[in-house]
Amino acid sequence: MAQGGFGAVIGESSSDQLWGLTLQALLLLGLVLGILVPLVAWAERKQTTLVAGRGGFAGTPLGGIRLADWVRPLADGLKLLGKRDKTPRPSARGIQGWVPLLIVLAPLLGFAAIPWSGHYEFGETSVSVVLADVEAGVLFIFALAGLGALATVWAGLAGNKRARLAALRSAGLGLSGDLALFFAVLPMLLIFGSLSLAEMARGQDSSFALLGFWSALSPASGGLVASGPTWPAWGIFLNPPAFILFLTAGSVRLGLPPFHGEHADPEIAGGTRSDYAGLSLGLFSLAARLQTLLFSALVVLIFLGGWTIPWLSQTTLVDAISRWVGGGVANAICLGVHLASFFFKLFGVVCLQLMIRSSLPRPSYERAMDLCWKIVVPAALIDLMLTAGALHFIGGSGG
Repeated sequence: MAQGGFGAVIGESSSDQLWGLTLQALLLLGLVLGILVPLVAWAERKQTTLVAGRGGFAGTPLGGIRLADWVRPLADGLKLLGKRDKTPRPSARGIQGWVPLLIVLAPLLGFAAIPWSGHYEFGETSVSVVLADVEAGVLFIFALAGLGALATVWAGLAGNKRARLAALRSAGLGLSGDLALFFAVLPMLLIFGSLSLAEMARGQDSSFALLGFWSALSPASGGLVASGPTWPAWGIFLNPPAFILFLTAGSVRLGLPPFHGEHADPEIAGGTRSDYAGLSLGLFSLAARLQTLLFSALVVLIFLGGWTIPWLSQTTLVDAISRWVGGGVANAICLGVHLASFFFKLFGVVCLQLMIRSSLPRPSYERAMDLCWKIVVPAALIDLMLTAGALHFIGGSGG
């Protein structure tokens, strides 16, 4: 059976595979850079405007006509292109040239391992919307996140003394956030029994009884479970503390407001990017939005069921649609529904992060470090032990 990815069918010859992968990569770049990033920029400005109670640029009439929301991001892009980059010191010219590109490249490569939907059968061809189905997708994305953090440190070390101080802060927050993220996701790896993001999402395409755990503790309570409500087998319901810890650690790791101690204006204005301007500075902003999207995609896949729909498995949906249309059309409709479900959840998580950014005050650098080492990491270890004990008592991992 031939296989396809990202909506394109890959042929048998090596040349067809090369052209297919190239087309899929271009489609992925167009989706991320042409649609998702502008949507994040629009949501960021819109939500900040609503929270602050201001009309904003788009709400100001010009000649009796209100400017559309897309004018401001377009104007920002043109402004950055028109600015001239700062002339770096001779010792920093090489680093300042390629570090912004590396910071953008790291999250872009991470999107290659994000499964946007499941597998769908079109005759003898199986299509999956993923560029590279990495078996250890979680570790792959974590490794790329570490590379991006290292590039941020390099960017600061090539700057002035404030930028170097910000680089040290970035290294500390990056290490703390990565460690907290790793321990926060470990219970979910035990539950699903896999490092593959696609397998973790497919494992959530089911339901579980609300009192199922008590049924495992006491088989005599089976009658209560049979009549009890069912919940989607999403990670957020299987392990709510892990979701809270993962979201908190991710906010610290991304270094976005309110956890932006590396470029706090009252202390080290500009941070690691203080010696950058023009297009290079725009690449830093692009990387921040890409990291937000990538982290949100991880949250959706691990805790919110990925592309799955609550109480409606892929098999049930395809069978129901197949009664009215053919099997190929039914799989195509199911693919569209699942893509819409994934993007709806993704946009919801992005808005949640933006709300956290707009609502919470900025803690000091020391408090952010304490949050990781004294709260998130110990709580994640406790959650890991409780999850391992519960799985051992029940008799194995889920999925």
